[in-house]
Amino acid sequence: MEKSAEVTALEHALDGVLATLLRDTHGSRSTLRIDDPARGWNVNFVCAEAVQPGVKSLRADGSIDQRAADTVKWMALHKRNLVQPDLTNNPIPAPPPALLGVYAAKAQLLGPLFAKDGYLAGWISVHYVGGTHAITPDEERAMDHARAEVSRLIGW
Repeated sequence: MEKSAEVTALEHALDGVLATLLRDTHGSRSTLRIDDPARGWNVNFVCAEAVQPGVKSLRADGSIDQRAADTVKWMALHKRNLVQPDLTNNPIPAPPPALLGVYAAKAQLLGPLFAKDGYLAGWISVHYVGGTHAITPDEERAMDHARAEVSRLIGW
């Protein structure tokens, strides 16, 4: 399915939000996943992303069943950011194994995105690949700002 110019422009704007988030959180990679069939988006694929030089992109990889991930279930239940400063020492909830192995994440900050009806329709991720990362209150505020900006841009 070919994307409309409107969806392409929206994805570009969302990439910009993630680039700002990446800068403000000192992250390695930031991704956005949303279920929105009308725009051709599915949470198993990244619809927007920002990465630091040398960090592997997730944009074309749909190999992880995102809805089955314990981290996603946690966000749906708790309805707040998931802060995981150390993914190397058996974190709970456990992230998908490929995030640790193939994509080398050592820490992450996840921000849920809820549709108007309260459904967990997507989330923003910030991954740290250089090592564990003590996520600060300022970095959590940056995530909250990005969540609000994404919601505004997509009309939630």
